[in-house]
Amino acid sequence: MCMNKKIRAMRLLSRLFYVFPVMSNRVVLTSYNGRLYTCSPKYIAEALAQRGDYEVLYALRNGSTDQVKEGMRRISYKSLAHFYYLMTARFVVLNSSGFSLYLPYRESQVVIQTWHGGYSFKVIGNEIFTDKESIERRKLAGKTLTYFLSSSRAATVQHAKAMSVPVDKFLEIGLPRNDVLFRGHTEIRHMVCNLYGIDEASRIVLYAPTYRDTAVGQSIDDSGIPPINDATVVEALSQRFGSKYVFMYKAHHDMLPANMSPTAINASGHSDIQELMCAADVIISDYSSCIADFALQRKAGFLYTPDLDEYARTHPLSMDPGDWPYQTANSNEELVSNILGYDEECGAERIENFFDRIGCCEDGHATESLISVMNEAMGH
Repeated sequence: MCMNKKIRAMRLLSRLFYVFPVMSNRVVLTSYNGRLYTCSPKYIAEALAQRGDYEVLYALRNGSTDQVKEGMRRISYKSLAHFYYLMTARFVVLNSSGFSLYLPYRESQVVIQTWHGGYSFKVIGNEIFTDKESIERRKLAGKTLTYFLSSSRAATVQHAKAMSVPVDKFLEIGLPRNDVLFRGHTEIRHMVCNLYGIDEASRIVLYAPTYRDTAVGQSIDDSGIPPINDATVVEALSQRFGSKYVFMYKAHHDMLPANMSPTAINASGHSDIQELMCAADVIISDYSSCIADFALQRKAGFLYTPDLDEYARTHPLSMDPGDWPYQTANSNEELVSNILGYDEECGAERIENFFDRIGCCEDGHATESLISVMNEAMGH
């Protein structure tokens, strides 16, 4: 197998820690390669910390300003201590690709990939990154993993092929980060409104576009697509739904905030988009998997996709946009038209058809189901 020098060096270093025993209740978690405290690893960590019978360690980069919760300990990502804890943990949990996927774990260790999205509306992994080295890395990672969490039957098939993971390693229990979307959101909404100075009587429209390869490290404005007109969106939503709306923008974590009107709220620094989705009444996105998450709440949504044809050429789509949970718009004018013409009954039917089509298995109990699997592995 082709492995680059860094991976070979890390594997050699990791074997030095074989002299230390695996600790049966130790869990090491990380998300987005140590950049953020968020996504499914965050929700798993907090549930385990509340139990009190697991040693919970969360790896973050030294420059991260995110804070972990009480009952767990923060460790420095990719430090010597991180390697030690990884190689002595009973459970390793992560949500993306990263060095910890390529380590030579012992048979008693359990490696859990939560991934950072459910069903992907665009092809990923082996279907788009076809160079030999990246394919070999994914094969190694697929062998390393014990479990890969899945939100639907379609996501299992999709990720098995894209990530070189055997189908029998998938747990179709939903994603822990989505459990919160099934609960009451009063406290989270209050927190979000208080944090961003929003009148709680107002409604929130959340604009959360995915990244563009042409503008990674820049704003979506630099990708060349026509900027969304947040002022006309708010006006249309207020006209259609009869309430005052505020426009909130959340940039993808690989991109900078876009230029919006002075009244738009920039929530791009908010690590946990699930909290923003709980607080929001409407979402506007594009090709992001967050639209499937948001639809679990059965709330209204719209897609602003003026670059649909171009995007599909560079990122082939995995499903016809006509079958997505929300309607696409190729311009600001069409987006406003979709909002003004929104029909609740048709919108609800579209969402249900989408979930039926992918074989959705989200039920709000993914964290509980995963911890049951972990408890069984511990002999509880």
